[in-house]
Amino acid sequence: MKKLLFLILIAAFQNTLAQVSDPDFNDKIGFSESRSYLKSVSFIESADYASYDLVYQRLNFEVDPAVNYISGSVLSKVKFLKEQITEIHFDLASALIVDSILFDGQVIVFQHKSDKIAISLPANMQINSLYQVEVFYRGSPPETGFGSFVVSKHNDVPILWTLSEPYGARDWWPCKQSLTDKIDSIDVYITCPGQYKAASNGKLISDDISGEKRTAHWQHRYPIATYLIGIAVTDYETYSDFVDLPDGNKIEILNYIYPEYLATAKSKSNETHDIMTFFNSRLITYPFADEKYGHAQFGWGGGMEHQTMSFMTHLDFELVAHEMAHQWFGNYITLASWHDIWLNEGFATYMTGLVFENLLDGVVWPKWKENQVARITSSPGGSVYVADTTDVGRIFNGRLSYSKGAYLLHMLRWEMGDEQFFKSLKDYLEDPTVANGFATHDQFVKHLEAAADTSFTEFFNDWYYGEGYPKYNITEFSGDLGTTKIRVSQVASHPSVSFFEMHLPVRVWKDRQFKDLRLYNTEQNQEFVISGEKVDSIHFDPEKWLCAKADIVSPARNINRSEQIEIIQEYATKTIRIILPEFSGKESFRIYDLNGRTVLTDKLKMKDSRIEPNTLKKGIYLVEVKSKNIKRVEKLIVN
Repeated sequence: MKKLLFLILIAAFQNTLAQVSDPDFNDKIGFSESRSYLKSVSFIESADYASYDLVYQRLNFEVDPAVNYISGSVLSKVKFLKEQITEIHFDLASALIVDSILFDGQVIVFQHKSDKIAISLPANMQINSLYQVEVFYRGSPPETGFGSFVVSKHNDVPILWTLSEPYGARDWWPCKQSLTDKIDSIDVYITCPGQYKAASNGKLISDDISGEKRTAHWQHRYPIATYLIGIAVTDYETYSDFVDLPDGNKIEILNYIYPEYLATAKSKSNETHDIMTFFNSRLITYPFADEKYGHAQFGWGGGMEHQTMSFMTHLDFELVAHEMAHQWFGNYITLASWHDIWLNEGFATYMTGLVFENLLDGVVWPKWKENQVARITSSPGGSVYVADTTDVGRIFNGRLSYSKGAYLLHMLRWEMGDEQFFKSLKDYLEDPTVANGFATHDQFVKHLEAAADTSFTEFFNDWYYGEGYPKYNITEFSGDLGTTKIRVSQVASHPSVSFFEMHLPVRVWKDRQFKDLRLYNTEQNQEFVISGEKVDSIHFDPEKWLCAKADIVSPARNINRSEQIEIIQEYATKTIRIILPEFSGKESFRIYDLNGRTVLTDKLKMKDSRIEPNTLKKGIYLVEVKSKNIKRVEKLIVN
């Protein structure tokens, strides 16, 4: 019975790994399915955007999920920040038709060309005074970026959804497409055929049917970046879960789900609850707790972190964790430039890693780290910093913006230690100059440096602006008085970095016990004393703190006389070392699985033998060695 239970647990563990630790995870994975949209997009924020503050917008849309068409109006309350302003701009695709524009209720002259609306203003606009601009428009939105405005089907039912990141908001509504000015608050009204429901940002104020039409009113009273506004319309089923807060309040998790997926979605409620609870404890309380957090399914291959309402292809664990993490990193604090997309995607990816470390009994965490390192080191170049922000595919490159961006945080955690690292994250989230606003890369780095009381200029020059990763060569040799020393050299995978200056994690094994060392590698061929005596084996970075590769060159081991068989799994070289007390040439070994099936067997060739079990699948095995009347069995983990 115990063996059967153990086998069931192993199978469940492997199934969990397969489901929630995708080595190629990218929440914007849909772009690979719609490659034609990902042409270079040349978008420059209008210079006059600095002349006015967008205080409020009322978005009033009428749509039908069966028709690629939108009509409506957007009312904006603006406050002028400069004197003698004669014209302001909004972004809107030229494919859409502007019927009229009202300025403080009066029809006003405008021009609409080159995806911009230029509005001529009356004379004597008063600085710091509020004015209203209402744009009435209609048309069939174009599809750029990741789709912007898409009409498709699920289960043969029409669905309409939007995804504006990075430059797509102008494709479906007149907006100030900006990374310098958040809208202080919004109301969104969505009118559609009565059989459908509409999801959007903030709190649902009303959802009324009148005749054959239905209008949902969503209200959001927090600053929001333009690209984080979204709508989705189809035959949703809805339900809510709730997360308790220490002060007695609750966070509503509101779900707009396809009817055919409803049972599956509800089965995942506990996972979503646990993820939210973890983020609240590790970071700060969910920033929009008094409104909601929500999920709305949509017809795409990934997810999009619309503020308070993530659009999801499914509610699988990794995607839920990633999109929810964006509510802190990307929404509450938004990147100030697409050059620094890691502030959104790298952070959300690492927060997902932390969920794996702290939930699911931590069993997925080692695999998650292994996957990220393998993905990053699969190619020799590439910086986390995005030089060309017209290349949408590069902005959302999974290897660089997601995995390498996440591993920068993991390596900073190694360099700083947990206490200082997590303090820097909280300090960043609590910084009033970026909270509910925009942050630059340098603003985040200042919090790291303040918490660690050190400069990270060299680190970011190498790992953020530079390309590639180091490959270490570690040579073991004997020092004076019987000590064990290692010599460390490295080769950078890309010429943009001459040397990666890092603390190296090294694990030293002796008599089946290990000791972890932290060695500061600052120069080529640097030597370190790692033990006052001869060691059994050395393992470089066993906990996967670094984005690096390594070769360890060890000398032949001196074999002491022993009456016992030794079976040693050498993790650094991925071999099994078998040391016999005596050797006759008749000794053999056998590796078998937990069902007792032999998967590898052979004779041993010498007293000190090494086996490379490269043909074994991942899992847990047993190694059996017989020598005369002695038999020894040890567990073997292949990963």
